[in-house]
Order: sequence, then C-alpha cells, then structure tokens
Amino acid sequence: MADQQEKTEQPTPRRLAKAREEGSLPTSTEMTSAVALITLTATTYFMGPRFLQWAVNNAKDAFTCDRTCMDTPQSFLAFVAQKALAAALISIPFLLALMISGVAANLGMHGLNFSSKAMRLRFDMLNPGKALGEMFSKNSAVKLILSIVKLIFISIIVYYYLRNRIGLLATMQWAWSVELLAQIGRLILGVMIRLCVGLLFIGIIDFIYQRWRYFEGLKMTKQEVKEEMRSTQGPPEAQRRIRQLQFEATMRRMLQDVPKANVVLVNPTHVAVALQYDPKKMHAPIVVAKGADNLSEKIKEVARAYGVPIIRRPAIARELYATVDLGRPIPESLFVAVAEVLALIHRLKHQRR
Repeated sequence: MADQQEKTEQPTPRRLAKAREEGSLPTSTEMTSAVALITLTATTYFMGPRFLQWAVNNAKDAFTCDRTCMDTPQSFLAFVAQKALAAALISIPFLLALMISGVAANLGMHGLNFSSKAMRLRFDMLNPGKALGEMFSKNSAVKLILSIVKLIFISIIVYYYLRNRIGLLATMQWAWSVELLAQIGRLILGVMIRLCVGLLFIGIIDFIYQRWRYFEGLKMTKQEVKEEMRSTQGPPEAQRRIRQLQFEATMRRMLQDVPKANVVLVNPTHVAVALQYDPKKMHAPIVVAKGADNLSEKIKEVARAYGVPIIRRPAIARELYATVDLGRPIPESLFVAVAEVLALIHRLKHQRR
C-alpha cells in the first residue's frame, strides 16, 4: 500500500499538458536575468558611442546657461517635452533589447504557452499569514543561501579581474578626460563581460535544477497513473468492447482481400495464409490474409467461393503465419518455394484451357 502512495512514476503527457494549461512551467529567474544582462551589455557596447555623444551634447546645453526656455510657461513646457522625447528615443533600443531578451529566454526554456488560468486573481496571495509563512519557509532559506553564494561567486570574479589592474587605475590620475573615460569604459566592459559569463553559468545550473524540481513535483503515484488511464481510456468493459470491434473490423477487411489472392497455402486443419502476387506491381508476393483454426476455415471458405486455389504446404503456411504481418511481402528465404507453388497453379490453369 505504501508503494501505491509513493510518487515514483514519471508524469504522463496528460499531467504535463494540464500543468501547462494552469501556467505551471519550469522557469529560471537566474537564466532570465543572465540573458537580460548579456543583452543589455551587448546593446550598450554597440549603442554606447551614440549614447555618450547624446549625454555630452546635453551636458554642454546645460552649461551654456541659456535661459530663453524659462521666459514663458509654454517655452518651458516645450523644452521639457523636447528633452523627454529625446531621452525616450535614446532609451528605445535598450528597452526593446530587454523586452526581446526576456521573451526569447522564456521561449527557450519552455516554449510558447498561453494560459488564461495563470492570469486569474488569486486572493490567497493577499493573506498576510501565508505571505509570512512563505517568507520564513525552507524554500526562502534556500533562496537566501543561493543569493549569498551567487554574490560571493560574482565578487570573486570581479576581484580577480580588478586585482591585476590596480596599477592601471593608479596611472589614470595623469590621463586626460577623454582617455580617462575610455579607460573606465574598458574596465567596466571587462567587468560586465565576466559578470555575464558568471551569471550565465549560474543560470544554466539553476535552470537544470528548476526543471528537475518541476518534474519531481509532477511525479505521480502508481494509483494516480491507473486512475488516469481508466479515465482516459474508459472502463475495462468498454475497452474490451472497443478491441473486439476493432478486431472484427480487421477480420472483415482481411476476408474481403481473400478473393484478390492467387493462392491460399494451408496446414490442412490449423493454418491458412492467402498470398497475392502481381509481377507488374510487386517485387514479391504479399500476405493479404492469414488465420488459425476457425479463421482459417473462414479463409478457405471464401477462397472456395471465389475459385482461389488452396494448396497444402504445411511448413510454408506455418512459417508465413508466424513471421509475416498482413500486407507485408514474404521473406527472401521463401521466394523459391512460393515461386514453385505459383508456377504449379499457372500450369494447372493452362492445362484446364
């Protein structure tokens, strides 16, 4: 009984589909953050000169002390609107990059999925008791420890990068402003590249863990698997009835193909196999019907009614019945034996004429 209650079975496709419908998907915030930071760093690298030029121009405008924009309220509002529009336009590439990277990261982790259930209001989240319980839960403690480990890891990366550049930082006091900005920019870029690599590494590990945790949470007991199979396939009586109807339909189709056969090979009382061969369309004879006992008698009965020759070849009939599926050609090892039978039928037909 304990075996039935342990969640040892992998989630079924239906269980996974139901979880997706409810908006439950394996997601790593660390991976999303890493991709966003990489995208922002790359965008800043390519857009940096333009952004810097925009900042320098605005700084020059600020230091000119041009007070004409303060003459009237209208001119002041126009000045503010102009600067706000310029700031919005220069920010668009960064915002678009962040939006696209967030969408791409989530699509890469779990694919496209829309769930209306995930958008419903959850009033239980407003419960202060539940919020406090989650704040001091085991999961929150694990997240805190991981955040500390991540901070230490990132700090070590930055420390080892800057440790070898202390001398360069000391010489910057003698550099011109343009050279100073260029050196600071290179240092910041070097730090950001290493941060991106470190966070991407953390993100990959976190995503693997979150995916494992997701599937572990969806595991099922043996009893749940049985109940799901019962609910999807119906009661055992209905399943047996469906299988019976499928079998009867297959038998009817098979018996309808017997009149097309060239010969029926039999093991007199137990097995019958009907073969069809058209040298213009087939490279080998195919099995169009086969059966044992009562079904064998049915095949022979149909064959007699339509004048299909019935030849006694026990060994060949047994082997074809055991090894060849319906609609499949006979094996090469039986080509010669079956060819002899077909040649015999051909000679008999000519003799009757």
